[in-house]
Amino acid sequence: MKNISVWAYPWDLHDLGPEQTAATLADMGVDTISLATSYHAGRFLQPGNPRRRVWFPQDGTVYYTVDPARWTGHEITPLQADIVASEGDMLARLCRMRDAGGQKVSCWTVCLHNTRLGMAHPDHVMRTAHGDAHYYGLCPSSPAARAYVTGIVAEISERYAPDRIELESPDFMGFDHGFHHEKDGLGLLAEDKFLLGVCFCQHCMDRAASAGVPAEAAKADAIRLLDAAFARDLPECRFPDFPGAGIDAFAEQTALHAYLHWRSEPVTSLLQEIMSAAQGGPSVLLIDAEGTWAGGLDVTAAARICDGILHCAYVTPRDAIGPLMHRTRALLGPEKTLIAGFQLFHPEVADAADLAARTSAAAPHVDGMNYYNLGLVPKSRLSWISKALDGLD
Repeated sequence: MKNISVWAYPWDLHDLGPEQTAATLADMGVDTISLATSYHAGRFLQPGNPRRRVWFPQDGTVYYTVDPARWTGHEITPLQADIVASEGDMLARLCRMRDAGGQKVSCWTVCLHNTRLGMAHPDHVMRTAHGDAHYYGLCPSSPAARAYVTGIVAEISERYAPDRIELESPDFMGFDHGFHHEKDGLGLLAEDKFLLGVCFCQHCMDRAASAGVPAEAAKADAIRLLDAAFARDLPECRFPDFPGAGIDAFAEQTALHAYLHWRSEPVTSLLQEIMSAAQGGPSVLLIDAEGTWAGGLDVTAAARICDGILHCAYVTPRDAIGPLMHRTRALLGPEKTLIAGFQLFHPEVADAADLAARTSAAAPHVDGMNYYNLGLVPKSRLSWISKALDGLD
């Protein structure tokens, strides 16, 4: 039996009714609810929500009851979302429902992507080679940011005892994540966007230098390449092997190349600290996707450290899903968990038959599926999940 989960926001469960929604999902074969427990801002069109059709979530908050005492002495602390007090602690409610025989509970936890905290703590955000801040991304090299993430995981694990924690954005966010009214008149190439997303904050510089990496020379390499891109009349590709060759496309820039190889260290060590913070309670899965190497993720190391991987194949071509999941299974081995992540968005997924085909392609390699997202699609489209699961019988 595959583990089947649906990603859900607490406000959607509030408006739809958690018990009624859980029963509906159970009838479809869903045995786990992946609740947004720490989340970022956005503008969400929610055809599946009867009350909040267009919703702007409170920026950079957590959706559980925070114990202020446990955060004494922390430089960066979580902000409890207002709706936890006004509409109830949905995580606690789901855990009570689970204990009474309901679905398992997974905590979908955004780690370092937090604009509110970035604006409040500019010394702990990612910075370009020129020193400009990426306020939407706390840096995994920052001790304060690391303590924030591990503190959330510890608090959730100890006080709520969920079945699973799903880690989103424990790595470097990158430049191309998106923000409000983005302006790019240059016409950035993939190589330029990547270099703009490489963090050279002081935490990274100190950490890399202490590991014997030529951080200052790497920074100079990045500045030189970016300044050249900014000076050109029109974009000009300097690294035709990028992104296919990954960071090895920059092999001739020896200092930068060494730095790019090093930058997986803060991410890998943060994952190790997160696993310790979970204290062997809930299983901890890394949410991964194709291309996350660009954020400093060493997926081979992550597969060794975490309890498993939730590998999102949102826009992966249908014929590439099976090989992708096969490769990830080979990294994990048979004893760890592999979940395939699919979205229900159109036109990325054409129809119910397309979702069924995607699900079937992953099924031989995975232990389950997660589907995105309860409130962001019409209620009628949720039936695609049950049709996809029927096709596995």
